[in-house]
Amino acid sequence: MKKLRININGKEVTGFAEQTILDVARENGIDIPTLCYDERTEVYGSCGLCMVEVEGNPKLLKACATPIAEGMVITTNSDRVLESRKTNLELLLSKHIGDCVAPCQLECPGQTDCQGYVGLIANGEYEEAIKLIKDRLPLPASIGRVCPHPCEKACRRGLVDEPVSILWLKRFAADLDIDKGMFMPEIAPDTHKSIGVIGGGPGGLTAAYFLRKAGHAVTIYEAMPKAGGMLRYGIPEYRLPKTVLDEEIKLIEDMGVTIKTRVRIGADMPFESLRKQHDAMYVAIGAWTSSGLRCEGVDADGVIGGIELLRQIVNNEPANLGDKVAIVGGGNTAMDACRSAVRLGAKEVYNVYRRTVAEMPAEQEEIKEAQEEGVIFKNLCNPIEIIKDKDGHVKQMLLQKMELGEPDASGRRRPVPIEGETELIDVDTVILAIGQGIDPEGMDGIELTKFNTVVADEETFTTNLEGVFAGGDCANDGASIAIRAIGEAKKAVGFINQYLQGREIHYRKPYYVTRDDIDADYLEGKKKYKRPPMAHLSPEERKNTFEEIVKGYTPEQAREEASRCLECGCHDYFECKLVDYANQYDVAPERFSGENEELIFEDDHPFIVRNPNKCILCGRCVRACDEVVGVTALGLMNRGFDTVVVPALGGKLADSGCISCGTCISVCPTGALGERARGFKNVPTDTKKTLTTCGYCGAGCQMVVETMGNTIVKAVPTNISAAHNEGVMCGRGRFGTNQVQLGGRLTKPLIRNAKGQLEETDWYDAFVAIAKKAQTISARNGAEALKVAVSPKYTTEEIAMVKKLADSLRAETFSFSNTVHGEDAVLPCSGEVHSMDEVLSADAILVLGCLRINNPVLRYKLSQTSKRGASIFFINAVEDGMNRIGDEFTTECDDLDFLGEITKYVLENRKAVDIPDGLEALRDSLAALEISEESEMIGNALVNAKHPMVVLGGKYITEEASALAADIAVLLGKSDGPRRGVFRVEQKNNSKALGLLGVTQTPEVLDNAKGIMIFGEDPNADLSGYDFIMVQDTHLTLAAQKADIVLPALAFPEVAGTFINTEGRMQRVTPVVPRALPYTNIGMVVEIGKILGEELGSTCTGLIRRELQTAIPELLDVEIGGQIRGGRCEGSARLVPMKRDGFLFEEIPYTDFLMNEITGEIKKVTRK
Repeated sequence: MKKLRININGKEVTGFAEQTILDVARENGIDIPTLCYDERTEVYGSCGLCMVEVEGNPKLLKACATPIAEGMVITTNSDRVLESRKTNLELLLSKHIGDCVAPCQLECPGQTDCQGYVGLIANGEYEEAIKLIKDRLPLPASIGRVCPHPCEKACRRGLVDEPVSILWLKRFAADLDIDKGMFMPEIAPDTHKSIGVIGGGPGGLTAAYFLRKAGHAVTIYEAMPKAGGMLRYGIPEYRLPKTVLDEEIKLIEDMGVTIKTRVRIGADMPFESLRKQHDAMYVAIGAWTSSGLRCEGVDADGVIGGIELLRQIVNNEPANLGDKVAIVGGGNTAMDACRSAVRLGAKEVYNVYRRTVAEMPAEQEEIKEAQEEGVIFKNLCNPIEIIKDKDGHVKQMLLQKMELGEPDASGRRRPVPIEGETELIDVDTVILAIGQGIDPEGMDGIELTKFNTVVADEETFTTNLEGVFAGGDCANDGASIAIRAIGEAKKAVGFINQYLQGREIHYRKPYYVTRDDIDADYLEGKKKYKRPPMAHLSPEERKNTFEEIVKGYTPEQAREEASRCLECGCHDYFECKLVDYANQYDVAPERFSGENEELIFEDDHPFIVRNPNKCILCGRCVRACDEVVGVTALGLMNRGFDTVVVPALGGKLADSGCISCGTCISVCPTGALGERARGFKNVPTDTKKTLTTCGYCGAGCQMVVETMGNTIVKAVPTNISAAHNEGVMCGRGRFGTNQVQLGGRLTKPLIRNAKGQLEETDWYDAFVAIAKKAQTISARNGAEALKVAVSPKYTTEEIAMVKKLADSLRAETFSFSNTVHGEDAVLPCSGEVHSMDEVLSADAILVLGCLRINNPVLRYKLSQTSKRGASIFFINAVEDGMNRIGDEFTTECDDLDFLGEITKYVLENRKAVDIPDGLEALRDSLAALEISEESEMIGNALVNAKHPMVVLGGKYITEEASALAADIAVLLGKSDGPRRGVFRVEQKNNSKALGLLGVTQTPEVLDNAKGIMIFGEDPNADLSGYDFIMVQDTHLTLAAQKADIVLPALAFPEVAGTFINTEGRMQRVTPVVPRALPYTNIGMVVEIGKILGEELGSTCTGLIRRELQTAIPELLDVEIGGQIRGGRCEGSARLVPMKRDGFLFEEIPYTDFLMNEITGEIKKVTRK
């Protein structure tokens, strides 16, 4: 086919005539955005993002729908195109209701991912929680004690009962981190850049942490004896033990940050000199001076600043306050001073504040605890004179009584003096805690505000000096909370990195979709759960000690509290293409704002969460469900602006015919469709992604499993073009990969005691007992008395090792999953290998016993074949909706005659001239059958096909039916070779490997058995009457409950190795989470072998695979992704007569416990 030459953005490229502009652009690495395109479905073009300009055409064209033409000149990034995309995005966003990120995170000045780490704690993922916290905050144990937690004020849980205790949960994770050895982030390679940080407080330490993480050399210059700033010198020990702070600072030093203390800029080291030593500077000198009080007598002895008092206490300096102490101010520093005065022995401690308690900026918890400790609150009072004694020392303080007037600029009501009303109190010390300022001495050349703070750009933190950045308490508006200083430092590091890389320092505010309409009425249906109580020292205990007051959560309390999170932020945020594009194109959807009524909906699907308020009507879910899966569970209802995606007939998704495959979720570009969390809390975090192979059915779908720590979050199919399953998976793999983690799994061996009960035992004793009992069975009854069953869910390497163990015991191996394949008795080439893609080129296909819920990948391949004009015929025992891609026939399970009629027609009308063995016997067995119209239609298509295939569903096809299917292939003269013959769809992920490794026997071998060792199977079989039963499995299955010894097992998401899928393709299995047991499945088998005196070989799966490739001809030179060699052809085909009392279908039960569990859950939906 001739290629066409076109030009895209100045790049000469080629493509074929039937390709679209989008197709060719993608092939050549040119990005054209789209939210509605799916190459497997018909073009829809609803999002309007893929618009491009084509030279000579006045209109913008949709790249997804415009075929290329010779000589086209295309521009994808002109101003006109970009404006069009921006406008279309804004229109989509104007109807999009939700929260990209939770309001708690948006409210946090440090932008910590509160919802993320709270959810991880709820899931017991404490290590992952601290990693996420430290991605933004290097001092979580300290900040987790002292932060005024504005995040909790924004927490919507507070509209239901109480906000989630985000602060204490942060502290819990950080304390655990300290106890277990602190997490240190990975440090980038050395950049050979040097940065000086002036100030070792929370802002300076944060800047140093993230700068060092980026690979720079960092030195902190700190004026005080120790680093820590106000965390050390401005917060009392009872709130923040300094040992905690020391641990966190030590980690920063261990990362390679140099901290030089007792260095005053200007006095000890000129500022300009430092600038010359370093490539950049970050100024974070804090606010160390207390603001004065404008009243007479403020210069009296005994009047000190709150910051000075707290610093004296930390430095163990004498602080003789006397019996009566007054603290002026209403913030947290004032409360710290009040409560410290109590602990220093003052008998009367007053807090003087000119507004009411309600207006005090201090945390309510601090105020409450101060009251409990006996602090006397003098509210609506303002000092107007400090009266001295004859020695100039403070003696009394005159207070002006106030009342509240109109609100001031801060929104609080302004205190107004009440004329003529005053109060005189006796005091020995007055502590001023009404504000803080900075001392910029030594910072030569840096521009200052009128308040003596450093002038810094509020977005980029640049100052008037080249390469000098500033943030925290010393900049702009001055003193604030520590988390703001930390947040500014973290942001500043990004701009410092830009500067050091020579890039233009640029800031773009990130765009988030938010909502402000949530109120208590909206959440009234939420069940109320109060916070678990926090252990505190009692008021009497704490008044005389600086010991820490709050004890912290236990792990049980932490998980309970974290579970209260309402999960406001979008679960799909890290994968949402809509918000990604919104930030790329700098959208402003407010210009299209209007009435946007929230849709009220009800849904109870066990696996899929649906939120139509986030839907952008791209139509991908509707089209994929219809065209890829073959179900119409979703559809578009109404027209124009009222259009919505709804389940079929406007009901619930669970009642719509949905087969729970999750394809709709995979194609959704927003958070409108998502996975329902099963067994854990849904946490929108950037997950670890591991490519592996599904361990359920024989399709061997390639999938990406997303994990957080040890938690399996979800499994999604690989990219459409990346694997044979083309983005398709069934619900078992999609929603059941984490089935092993849903509770009840075994983690320790069990052995039956003298009372007949299973009890835990240690591993070695279990291995010894298994070995000895197996030997005893063989010794007493002969080797034929012991049988070993192994599951096709195991990896090839696990099966091989179990087979080795059985051979060492001279025991016969089999599988409860094995059945007799009738086609093997007919065809000369046993084990012929076919790929699913061969189906695409067949022109007539007879499909027996394949249901789309079990075989969605095959169904999708067949739908593609149907579009190419192939004749496809489905015969099933239940109606399955396959009539959309072929002719579907529903018959009884015992209707083998239907297949016999087709066979008879083929026999009578065959074009092949050979006479196969057994032809007359077959003819005789079919003689009594009358050929129906349906049978004639199917037979005629097969006889006249160039590439006919018969597809057998291994889950349902019987021995006699599969033999008859093979008879058909032989009669057609096309029983072997590509695109023809018989293709069996295996029912389990590694059924193929059982045959290759010689595990071919069925349960019939048990007739004379006395003992049985079962590896990974839970058969629907009578296990009574055996002298010894051993079971290895993940859970206490029905088989395990009858066993004498039970070994725990790992499931496929936890093991390494290979599967051989129904195509004969060797596929890699990669562990996605750390194993939950001290031994692998192979390791347990090897240990049993050692006790038997047998060296079974290495536990390394790679070495085992190499050994198998040498020993088994079909595996010779087969690498990962390759197909095994076809079986040997011996003799010629021999037709098998039709069995008169035979069955066409008989369901073969799975012996895989986890597969049965997830299949049962899915059936609850599909049966509706």
